[in-house]
Amino acid sequence: MSDYVIDDDDFSEEPENEVVHWMAPKPLSVGATGVAAVASAAFVLGALTTLGVLAALHWIDPRSRWEE
Repeated sequence: MSDYVIDDDDFSEEPENEVVHWMAPKPLSVGATGVAAVASAAFVLGALTTLGVLAALHWIDPRSRWEE
């Protein structure tokens, strides 16, 4: 196994170039259309959640037990 070991790593000198190239992430730009789309999606999600809760309360309806 020792026949395959290559020992030519020489770290005594500083590298000439960057070892790791770091890239900054792009800034997020949505614009007015994106903001309007997110706002309308949030409104629709809230409206659907409200309708779902109201439907669940109507389906459960604890008052029907007392009327019998």
